[in-house]
Amino acid sequence: MSDDPFIPYAVIETANWPPTSLMTIWAIGAAKLKRIDFDLSRPKDTFIDQALAGLQAKLDRWGGKELPSFGRPVSIIINLEPKRGIRISLDGSIMDYLDWTMSVEKATISSSGGKIRLK
Repeated sequence: MSDDPFIPYAVIETANWPPTSLMTIWAIGAAKLKRIDFDLSRPKDTFIDQALAGLQAKLDRWGGKELPSFGRPVSIIINLEPKRGIRISLDGSIMDYLDWTMSVEKATISSSGGKIRLK
C-alpha cells in the first residue's frame, strides 16, 4: 500500500471485458483509454460534469461511439477516496454508491522470451 495521498479520478466502464485486442492496449495504454483525471482546482461537485466531459473527449478522440478494443461505454466509476466511489450513468445520474474503487492497472503478459509490459 502506498503512502501517497489519494487523488480522485474516474474510470470508464465499457461493454468489452476482456478487451478485444491486447495489441491495442499495448500500443495505446488502457489508462489513456479508460482513465479520466479531474481538474482538482475545481470543486468536488463538478466531478460528474468533468467525468462526462472527459468521456466525450475520449470518444471524440477515437472516432465517436466506442473506445478502441473496449467498445462502447456503459457507465463511469468516480473514485472519490480509497474504497469509496459512485457509479454514474452516461446521462450523469448516480446509479450506485460504492464501497470500493476501480483502477486501471499496468498489465504484463508472458511469452517464451519473458514478460512484456503492457501500458
